[in-house]
Amino acid sequence: MSDNRILISPDPDLAEEATWYEGKLKEHLQNALQAVEKLDNQYVQTIGHRIKGSAESFGFDKAGEIGKTLEFAAKENDTPAIKQALSLLADYLDRIEIV
Repeated sequence: MSDNRILISPDPDLAEEATWYEGKLKEHLQNALQAVEKLDNQYVQTIGHRIKGSAESFGFDKAGEIGKTLEFAAKENDTPAIKQALSLLADYLDRIEIV
């Protein structure tokens, strides 16, 4: 295991749902990337809001922070900050491991 891994330890009652949520985050990332290409910052803002509101429930605290940043950047129409947040989310998703 690499030192770069981010270990996610969800509540035992939510372990199965955490795996589902990891897939949902990947879906949100792809949808946000497509929305950026279409200059649809309102949809990017909605995705950020959804991540911010749900991530901690499944043990993905850092994703919640990134979602908050993404929501704010989209609200401000700050494309560089949106792209930075999406890059952080992609890196985070590449490194997480549910244990």
